[in-house]
Amino acid sequence: MSKQSVIIVESPSKAKTIQNYLGNNYKAIACNGHIKDLPKKELGVDIDKDFS
Repeated sequence: MSKQSVIIVESPSKAKTIQNYLGNNYKAIACNGHIKDLPKKELGVDIDKDFS
């Protein structure tokens, strides 16, 4: 299984349109609303450390 990068957009229709332009290494998904950053100690990501 190869790695995929994820692109998150707000609406499902935007995700579908964007996915048509992307290759197999990308996956466009819809969040259906706003995204908030989570605290690092509670499932958040560290953007300074390669999103780990």
